[in-house]
Amino acid sequence: MKTSLKMMNKKSSLVLVLSLTLYSLAIQAQEDEKKSFFGIGLNGGATVGDFEDTYSSNVGVDVIYLHKLSNRFYVGGSTGFANYFGDTLTSDGFGDVELDDLQFIPVAASLRVSPVRNLLGGVDIGYAFGLNNGNDGGFYASPRITYLVNKKWPIFAGYRLIGFEDENLGALQFGIGFIF
Repeated sequence: MKTSLKMMNKKSSLVLVLSLTLYSLAIQAQEDEKKSFFGIGLNGGATVGDFEDTYSSNVGVDVIYLHKLSNRFYVGGSTGFANYFGDTLTSDGFGDVELDDLQFIPVAASLRVSPVRNLLGGVDIGYAFGLNNGNDGGFYASPRITYLVNKKWPIFAGYRLIGFEDENLGALQFGIGFIF
């Protein structure tokens, strides 16, 4: 009888230890696998396309929310602020003309795909609302590639396009972010 009680205690202890171990692993997996996150990023770059002769560079701030659909796909939304610095143009008869900066608040749907660990590719598509007088804004698209240096610090490169009726404001973008 004593032997069977000892055997039951050992089995119970083993079951208890295994249960606690599995429970701990499950908790750890949930902590490591966030279902959604917020991020903020600072970016800058060179203006290209139809406006490259009048707006040479730009800076911006991005705010993004992404929800994990699977191990490889994320969807969400983004917004932020973008400033394109106006150049000074020299004109015969008018002298120097300094262009005002162009400013936008983009609002977009976001899609990201992770083909391999720590690498994301994706696009933000929406509308960039113009903040200046006479700046109505336009269609907004921003494809990008992001590398996660670690769980909190992504770096990214991409292209930002704001499409007007007959012209496009483009920019090559480089930036760094922080994930909450």
